[in-house]
Amino acid sequence: MVPFSPTAFRVLAADVPFRFSALTRSCVVIPCSFQDNEDELMTRGIWYKKTGGLVYHNARTSVLDHFKDRTRIVGNLNEGDCSLEVDDIKPFDNGPFCFYAEKGPKKYRFNNSCVFIVMKASPDKPVMSSVPAEVNAGSSVTVSCSVSHTCSSHPPEFSWSVPFINNELSDTLLSRGVWKRTSTITFVVAGGDGLKNLTCTAIFWREKKQDSTVTLIVQGTLKHQMEKSVPVVIPVSLLVVILLAVVFGIFFWRKRKNTDGLRPPPRPEKRYEFNLVRNLFYRINR
Repeated sequence: MVPFSPTAFRVLAADVPFRFSALTRSCVVIPCSFQDNEDELMTRGIWYKKTGGLVYHNARTSVLDHFKDRTRIVGNLNEGDCSLEVDDIKPFDNGPFCFYAEKGPKKYRFNNSCVFIVMKASPDKPVMSSVPAEVNAGSSVTVSCSVSHTCSSHPPEFSWSVPFINNELSDTLLSRGVWKRTSTITFVVAGGDGLKNLTCTAIFWREKKQDSTVTLIVQGTLKHQMEKSVPVVIPVSLLVVILLAVVFGIFFWRKRKNTDGLRPPPRPEKRYEFNLVRNLFYRINR
C-alpha cells in the first residue's frame, strides 16, 4: 500500500527503469531521476514496497527490519537524482520498489517511479581483448579485461594470473544504471616455451567471482636468456662473431706453438755467424 493518502500529494514525472537486474549477495544501484521546476528544495526522499512497508527512509526506525542498514539514496535530491542503493541483495528483494518525496508537509508522488528487480545468481563473464596467439619470451604485451555490472557504488575489481607493469581501470556507462569496468594491463612474457594460460578474474562486491582465460604460445626463451646475460648495447650477432674469432684465434695459436716445438735447432755455422753479428753490434754501440 502507498504510505500516504491519495488526496495529499502532487504528481511529478520520474525516470525509473521498469525492470533492472541485480547480482544476489552483491549490491545494486537503481537509477532514478525526476524534474522539479519549483524553487523549494526537497527535504526527504522515500522508497517503499508497492505491497507495503518502507524500503528507505532517513528515519531508520521507519524502515522494514529486512531492509535496515542495507539501503540508502546515493543521489542528490536537490539535483533531481533519487538513485537507490540496496546492499547485500537477497533473492526475494525483487520489489516492486517505488519512490516518492516530501518538501516539508507537501508530499510528491511520481509517475513511472516503480521498479521490479530481476535477480542474477552469477555475475557476467569478463571479456578479454584479443592477444597474439604466439608471443616471444621477454616481450611486452598489453591486454584488457571488461565486465558489466549494476553496482556503480562498489564496482568490480580485477585479479590477473601474471605480474604486470601497470594496470589502468576505466568505467563506461553502457545504458542507464548499467556500467562496464575495464582493466588494462601491460606485462612481460615469462620464459618457458610452450602453452601458457592468461587468466583475468573479475571480483564483484561481496566476493562473487567470474574469470576468463586465453592461451598463449610462448617461444624464444633461449634467445631471451642470452640477451639478458650480455649488455643491451651488444647485439647477439656481434657476440657470436666475437666468440668465433676467439675460438679460431686459440686454434691457430696452438697449431703454431706445436709447429715451433718441432723445428730443428740452428746449424753450428749459423750460430757462429749470429754471434759475430751480435759482437759487432755491441762494439759499435759502446
